Amino acid sequence: MKKANLTILRHTIQIAFGFILLYLGWQLYKFTEYFLSHGTTQFVPRPPGVEGFLPISALMSLKLWLTTGIIDPHHPAALIILLAIIFTSLILKKGFCSWLCPIGTISEGTAKLGVTIFGRNFKLPRVLDLILMSLKYLILAFFVYVILFQMSPFIIAAFLQGSYNKVADIKMMYFFLDLSFTAAVVISMLFILSVFVKHFWCRYLCPYGALLGVISVFSPWKIQRNKEYCINCQKCVQACPNRVPVSKEKRVYTPECTACLSCIEKCPQEKALAFHSSKLKTSINPVVFPVVLIFIFFGIIWLGKLTGHWETNITMEEYYLLINNLNVIFH
Repeated sequence: MKKANLTILRHTIQIAFGFILLYLGWQLYKFTEYFLSHGTTQFVPRPPGVEGFLPISALMSLKLWLTTGIIDPHHPAALIILLAIIFTSLILKKGFCSWLCPIGTISEGTAKLGVTIFGRNFKLPRVLDLILMSLKYLILAFFVYVILFQMSPFIIAAFLQGSYNKVADIKMMYFFLDLSFTAAVVISMLFILSVFVKHFWCRYLCPYGALLGVISVFSPWKIQRNKEYCINCQKCVQACPNRVPVSKEKRVYTPECTACLSCIEKCPQEKALAFHSSKLKTSINPVVFPVVLIFIFFGIIWLGKLTGHWETNITMEEYYLLINNLNVIFH
């Protein structure tokens, strides 16, 4: 496969993963409707994969697991998915963000819409850009401080066992299905801003991306530039969606690199750029990269299933009571 087809390959994987998530959302909706209809509609099993949309619950579960060895039995998949994403970032930088993350996929789509409308995306002044980039790290620091340093394992366990957390995934679904006016305005503003500024949410506000960026600094594989073959054409810089000055770096350490491999794809010199590990003295072929990424991500999920840490222990009877009392639980 030629390098020119990398973008098509990445978009294909993004879209396929997006359809998987939509299917999981449909399953959760049908599961919920079964209980709301008192069993008169078709029963569809609850998909544990939807717990990937509970990052705060997952972070709490991570601390509980690290401090007590206990995995939250109500949303075990949330922790497994978080560990899968963290581990992929530890090995392959922020590859999850650019190859699998649904928000990243939507963000790319809005950026392309901006190019279609205006012929380009706009760049904020460097000073303002740096100030805004710090926001996602500040948001991450807030969550880490509160959960890891302020909340004791006892408090976390009490929250995870509560009714609020047990149906947080269902509440999240209805949040998007029945947007409040405020939520609709905020999401609309983020959408519009993303049309003008490429990856606005990912670049400035996503705490999940900030976490993965910090972790990715320790990844053994990074974009590496070979000065002997580099002709300083700047095509790598122009291709980078995260404004990384690849042409000035020997190895790209920045937490902003999402390993989309666009720089390698656009480089006219075959040996100038590579996704390389200096310690292991080996490179990962760009076409093989997504295979390794998907293998690690779903491999960890498989291990979670194999060890019995995937399916919730919430009974159908308890779900019936919880779902039919959502308004009471969240008010």
